[in-house]
Amino acid sequence: MTASDTTELSRAGLMIELGRFADATRLLAAVLAAAPDSCRGWCLLSRAHLGNGQPAEALTAASRASALDPANDWPFRLISTALISLGRGADAVPAALEARRLAPHSWRSHVCLAQAAAAGGQLEFATEAAQAGLAVAPDQADVHVTAGRVALSRGDVAEARLRQEAALAIEPTHSGAINELGRISLQLRDPATAAEHFLRAARTSPGNGIFGRNSELALGYLAIRLARPILLAAALCAAIMTLLATGYPAAAAALAPAEVAMLVWVAIRIRAVPSQSRRHLPRLVRARLSRPAVRGHKKNKSVNAGTSINAGTSSASPAAARPLGSDGPSSQF
Repeated sequence: MTASDTTELSRAGLMIELGRFADATRLLAAVLAAAPDSCRGWCLLSRAHLGNGQPAEALTAASRASALDPANDWPFRLISTALISLGRGADAVPAALEARRLAPHSWRSHVCLAQAAAAGGQLEFATEAAQAGLAVAPDQADVHVTAGRVALSRGDVAEARLRQEAALAIEPTHSGAINELGRISLQLRDPATAAEHFLRAARTSPGNGIFGRNSELALGYLAIRLARPILLAAALCAAIMTLLATGYPAAAAALAPAEVAMLVWVAIRIRAVPSQSRRHLPRLVRARLSRPAVRGHKKNKSVNAGTSINAGTSSASPAAARPLGSDGPSSQF
């Protein structure tokens, strides 16, 4: 490999860090055409594909890298990460174990194994791997983020919050930790706070679309809460107006306190939503009001199903099962 190729690989790595995954992919394709035996080049290409939402291509590139340098743990971490992204958590564990065997003193290998085990539903194993990572590198924010995700997967909300707060104490702008605090807030059925965390994560890492998607989910969950009270308030208002029009002012006055209480409840919850998100609420509430589930007909099972965040998690709010971690596994892989 020439000095120019090495420089181009460094440029590609910087592009990946900046979220310019498509640009990095094009640059790496040119470099690898000239230097196809570069393990580093194939690993960077795998990372670029992962960032670009192409796990199958990432797996192919990482597998090529592992064949070129089977003593290097990085390709195996990337293989594991790609398999997780493909929904093959159980298949990701062997690659992560190989990475740990090759680099037992690297925190990245322990974190990779924790993520793979959690994705495969092996939560005790994931917890052990996360604890090993904390023992090796207690000063690394990514280790705490992963330990917190594993804790949330097994339903330990207090430990999950503690780990994310520890990560932010180390790296205050860690968007993954901020995003996880949003997921924890949804677990605790606090969508307004969750939306605030997700929006903060999006501002910290604007190239990551997952945070915007999570914000939409949190606001959608809040819209579910608001839709029925708004519909009830409208019905009460119509009833009051009808009673006044038909000569029953006393009955109308009896309903008025309930109407005021309902409107105050809705207003308090709307004010709790971050100001930059409130403009989306009317659209989301209208969408919820138009659904049969809100109008009292057949329930929307996808909204009401009590799914969990990961296998082995205790019951959670429906929305808490859906928001994603920041690209799932750490971008360090």
